[in-house]
Amino acid sequence: MQWSLLFLFGVGIGVLSGMLGIGGGVVLVPGLILLFGFSQAEAQGTSLAVMIPPIGIFAALVYYQHGFVRLPVVGLIALGFMVGAFFGAKLVPHLPLEFLRVVFGVLLLYLGFAFVLSPRGNAIHVALPAGIATAISCLAAYLLRYPKRDIKPPQRPSDQQDYHI
Repeated sequence: MQWSLLFLFGVGIGVLSGMLGIGGGVVLVPGLILLFGFSQAEAQGTSLAVMIPPIGIFAALVYYQHGFVRLPVVGLIALGFMVGAFFGAKLVPHLPLEFLRVVFGVLLLYLGFAFVLSPRGNAIHVALPAGIATAISCLAAYLLRYPKRDIKPPQRPSDQQDYHI
């Protein structure tokens, strides 16, 4: 793996994050998959690990100094994000990687179209993403409660078994 390319990739993502306020997942996950050959799960895990120190601290400080950070909102979203990220990470080993790619891609397409097509200055209607998040959360809760089990197909009785009617 070329370490200098990874560093330059990180610089580019940092610039986009600082300018546009996008999280690493929007650019970092597809970039790791398409440019560096990571699997979907590897890209997601790496993206989460990368975002811990650098993005939130320095870029948010600049935005805060200019009055562009709503602290009560930050606290509520951060708390929800911590809980959701924990359960989302627990869910990944139980899902096919292709499913993760499709969900990620559909979400990015929806958000992109919603952003471009929404009237300027109006909040984007959040019912669909909220519904998707709720459905995924319910699926996660179910899969965490009832983890993958080794289910074997029924066996035919052997000819030597006694049958009693």
